[in-house]
Amino acid sequence: MMRYYMFIAFLIIAISSNAQSEMIDGVVADSVTKEPLSFVNIYVLNTSQGTTSNENGYFQLKEPNAGQNLRFGYVGYASKDITYVKKQMDTIFLSQNKEQLNEVIVQAPLQHKIIKIKASKSKDRLGISNSGDDDGARIFLRYFAKPSELKDEAAYLKSAEIFLFKGIGSVKRDYIFRIRIMSLTEDAEPGYDLIDNITLIGRPGSKVRVDLEDERILIPENGFLIGVEGLQIDQNYIRTAKLLLENGKYKDLKKYGPTFKAVESKDPVYYLSRGEWKKMKMPVPAMNLIITN
Repeated sequence: MMRYYMFIAFLIIAISSNAQSEMIDGVVADSVTKEPLSFVNIYVLNTSQGTTSNENGYFQLKEPNAGQNLRFGYVGYASKDITYVKKQMDTIFLSQNKEQLNEVIVQAPLQHKIIKIKASKSKDRLGISNSGDDDGARIFLRYFAKPSELKDEAAYLKSAEIFLFKGIGSVKRDYIFRIRIMSLTEDAEPGYDLIDNITLIGRPGSKVRVDLEDERILIPENGFLIGVEGLQIDQNYIRTAKLLLENGKYKDLKKYGPTFKAVESKDPVYYLSRGEWKKMKMPVPAMNLIITN
């Protein structure tokens, strides 16, 4: 009987050790200041694996196969790809994106103008979930053109309001998310960030306003992309469900908040998942904007 218990004990230790060996961890930091970066997006490319660093830049991730590529992305910083070769990872340093808008000489406008863009209404109650069958942060952006009223003037984004969806079963608590504002390339693809890291907090059913006047966000002539970034972090975790796969097996699906209110649109959503941008025909994040000269 004693040998039996010892066997069970050794078996438990072996299983525990094997489970621990399947995880890797590390820290993401600024390449200049060496300060840790909170809520960095980390993806194993061409897989559904991903995670987000915590407020101290620390992350854990199921160990990839040797030779697989990991992508680290953070608002205002250049993305970095590395090839996984060993279990213990060095600190990952990211550099701030050097791409900036061309310098503009700002003159006092002859007439102060304020352009208000209201969220359109949909006949159905629509929401964009922060959860799916892939791990890692999810970013949803929509396109806005530069207002025609300010065609020959400098236009600035003054404020934005984001709506959080409240549905049946919504867990009423605070959730953390980011607002993302990006330029558009000549090929109509997401370019570079127009703002630094701005994290927001809101509850289901609330309207979250962010004042951007001090950011002096100059709207490019070809318009801009704006939207939300859902963070798959401990503070946003709700519960784990079982997802039935095509092969008949089940996969644990972690559900995170918040869900963002959405509206129907003829324009596509620019959607970041698994480290890659995609254009998808789906509802876009609902938001109000104020633009001024």
